Amino acid sequence: MKHKKIVLALLLIAFSYIFFGFVEYYQTGNTRINLSFQVKSDIADDYQLFYSTTPEESWSEGQSVLVAYTKPQEWETVKLALPNATSDLRLDFGTKAATIEIKNLKLIGNSTVKLDPNLFTYKENQLSISDKDQISLVLKTEEGDPFISFSARTLIGESMEGTSALRFGMNIVLSCLLGLLVSFVMVSIKDMLQFLKTIVLGRNMIVNLAKNDFKTKYASSYLGITWGFIQPLITIATYWFVFQVGLRSGNISDTPFILWLLVAIVPWFFFSEAFSSATNVFSEYSYLVKKVVFKIELLPMVKIMSAFFVHLFFLLFIFIIYSIYGYYPSIFNLQILYYVLCSMALVVSLSILTSALVLFFKDLNQIIIIILQIGFWFTPIGWSYTMLPSFWAYVFKLNPMFYIVEGFRDTFISHIAFYNHPYQTFYFWLFCCVTFAIGVKTFGKLKPHFADVI
Repeated sequence: MKHKKIVLALLLIAFSYIFFGFVEYYQTGNTRINLSFQVKSDIADDYQLFYSTTPEESWSEGQSVLVAYTKPQEWETVKLALPNATSDLRLDFGTKAATIEIKNLKLIGNSTVKLDPNLFTYKENQLSISDKDQISLVLKTEEGDPFISFSARTLIGESMEGTSALRFGMNIVLSCLLGLLVSFVMVSIKDMLQFLKTIVLGRNMIVNLAKNDFKTKYASSYLGITWGFIQPLITIATYWFVFQVGLRSGNISDTPFILWLLVAIVPWFFFSEAFSSATNVFSEYSYLVKKVVFKIELLPMVKIMSAFFVHLFFLLFIFIIYSIYGYYPSIFNLQILYYVLCSMALVVSLSILTSALVLFFKDLNQIIIIILQIGFWFTPIGWSYTMLPSFWAYVFKLNPMFYIVEGFRDTFISHIAFYNHPYQTFYFWLFCCVTFAIGVKTFGKLKPHFADVI
């Protein structure tokens, strides 16, 4: 049996390496290289790099990168990301009169190509070059729109030649990791299906217990279950006031800020409430845990379903608010069913693991509270991830809630189908499957000891 698992893991690692090679080959048009240089000026200013993909293409803000030079009289290293299909480059030097020194210009891709400043061209555009050699140049600018430009297609092609040692190493590491994770899921598939079967067979009990849980949660308050809806509404109003009124956040891509915020914060409310309550469900229902005949695997689903009742209201609330603003339902809105399924899958896979562990590691509950507090701000709910550098954008995409939040925006705002993000989709479901497999294994090992620690 062990030999079969080893062979399976090796085969999946080999397949994963081929997969990453396939991705790299077919994404060459989207890979990015860096234009790097060192700059020193007597004036702090903003520099902007424009790029075009055809010689006839005009310069546009949509195809540009902005960087701030903030330390006058000091050398700063600047790195600007570019698509490898770039044809021409234009570097603007702000709007203030200054003396600027530039050196060590190079394009960094699979290999590094040094740039000869003698390749640069410039017109009478409030700029003069007083010193230029094969390493550096010194230029003086006047107020206006000074810039230099040059053709980059051949040089970028040279920088893409060869194989990056870092990329090769990353492919090896990711292939091993992916192969091991997928093989772990495959050998755990029987236990996972058995767990899901228990949940499906107990669906009527889950719904009945969830209804009772939802009612009793607010039974002692005067307004009753109304508080389940009032609290999120007040939170939405608060964030809207802070971001749009206080911080003066304007429309996002011609979409009113409140609509842009609403579709992101609603799935977060469900995830946060369902995850935190499902984690502590065994302590709350300790009298059921100690009953031998009761299927305690159903209890986390009870809390999740209880939170889902409120979530259904806010899904309807989204449609109402969007209709008030003139954004009426479209065929893309049917995707909401898929992203609701994603939300359920994520919270179930996580809560199965944490609900079992928290009984033996009490501090986990406090850790989860902190993670949820930080997670709200590390998920692009009130801000756009497009403002991040490309590296940090990739890091933030590792957060599985990123996929759901941006998916809601794709459904209601951008009208982008989920299959247009194949790699993010693959990563999200792999994360859920691996987490669920770990949760089921952990739950099965710890279940016999639950009654002893409650």
